Amino acid sequence: MCLLNGNGNNCKIPAGMRDWLPPEAGEKRALINSLLKNIALWGYQELSTPLLEYYQVLSKGEATSGPDNLYKLIERDGSILALRPEMTIPIARIIGCKMPGNPPWRLMYGEEVFRYELVQAGRQRGFSQVGVELIGEKGPEADSEVLAMAISSLKCIGLDKFTVSLGHMGVLNGLLDSLSWEKPLLDELRNLILEKDFVGLHQLLDSAGLDDYQKVGMLDLLTQPLSATDLKELISRFSGEIQAALLEISNVIEVLDIYGLSKYIQVDLSTLRSQDYYTGMVFEIYTAGIGYPIGGGGRYDNLLCQFGHDYPATGFALGIERLLLSLPQKSGQMKPILLVGDITKDIERPELINKANSLRTEGKPIILELKQLTKEQAEKLAIEIEADLLFWQGRKENGE
Repeated sequence: MCLLNGNGNNCKIPAGMRDWLPPEAGEKRALINSLLKNIALWGYQELSTPLLEYYQVLSKGEATSGPDNLYKLIERDGSILALRPEMTIPIARIIGCKMPGNPPWRLMYGEEVFRYELVQAGRQRGFSQVGVELIGEKGPEADSEVLAMAISSLKCIGLDKFTVSLGHMGVLNGLLDSLSWEKPLLDELRNLILEKDFVGLHQLLDSAGLDDYQKVGMLDLLTQPLSATDLKELISRFSGEIQAALLEISNVIEVLDIYGLSKYIQVDLSTLRSQDYYTGMVFEIYTAGIGYPIGGGGRYDNLLCQFGHDYPATGFALGIERLLLSLPQKSGQMKPILLVGDITKDIERPELINKANSLRTEGKPIILELKQLTKEQAEKLAIEIEADLLFWQGRKENGE
C-alpha cells in the first residue's frame, strides 16, 4: 500500500529550486549543448568540478562587502562544505592544484550552481551556467576574444537583440582612491553602484560632503552611456588608473570592431560584478524583458595568486534559465514516433524491434509498443502520448 500523500510535504521543493519536466528539460539540455558546441569552435575544452567544495575555498570569491550567499553544510568530520555558487573559483583551484601542461588554457563548462539570494522572476537559487575561462593571456586581444565568444554564442542560439554593458574596475578604483573615506563608507558606495541605485548614490555623496564639482563629475562619469568618441575625450581628461582603464576599454572595442561585433557594446562605467576578484574589464549582458543580466564576466588577474600561480585570466558565464526566458518559446525536441504492429498481420516481435532500431539509427525518436493493436487503438494511444503514429504492417506489405 502506498503511504505517500501527494498533498503533503512530499511534493514540496526548497524555495528557489525547480523541477524540469518534458519538454522544458530537453530544451534546456539542447540550449546548453548548442552553446558548448559553439564555444568549442574557438578551441575551448570542457571540464567539470564537484558540486561540493570546501567552504574556505569558495569563500575566496565572495564579495567581502555583501552577504554570504553560499549554501553551507557540515561534513561528518566537522569541516565546512559549500555548494559552488559559480565556476570561476573551482576552476582556479584546479589550475592551482592539478591542471596539466602550461598556460594558456582555454576552458569551458556547462554546470549547475547554487546561490542563496532573493527569489524573483529570472533569479533562482539553483541554476545552470555555460561559461569559459581563458587562463594565462592578457591584453585587449584576450579580453576581446572572450567578449566576441559571448556575443557569437548568443547569436548562434537565435538571440540578436541584446546589449553588452562594458566597464572597467580601474575606473571605480580610481574614484575610490580619490576619496579619503573609511572602508564601510567605500563599501556602501560600491554597493550602490553595483545595484545601480543612483538616487541613493546621490544622497550618499551629499551626506559625505562632496562639493558640487566632485559630485557632478562622479555622477556624470558613472551614469552617462559613452561612445567611442566620448572615450577618446575622457582619456585626455583623466590620468593615472582611470586613464589606463579607459584606454584598455578603447583598445578592446577596436579589436571587437575588427570582429564586426562592436555594435553590441555600450560603454557604461557603472558596470560592476558582485565578486571581489575582478581587476580589469568587466561586462554584463542585457536583453529586453529581463530585469537582470543574462550573462557577464571580466578580467581577474589576481585570483590565481590565491591558489599558488600568478596567471592573468578572463572569462564569462551565461545564465541558462534567463536565456530560456529571453528566447522565443519553442520546443527543441523532435516529436516521437509511436511504432505499433498491425494485429491483423501477426507481426513477430523481432521484426518490430529491428524496425525500431533501424529508425533510431536514422536519428528518429521511436516509442515501441510490442503489443499489437488495431489501427483505432493505435491512433488513440498516439494521441494520448502526443506522438506521430507509424502503424507497421510488415516488411512485405510495405515493399521492404
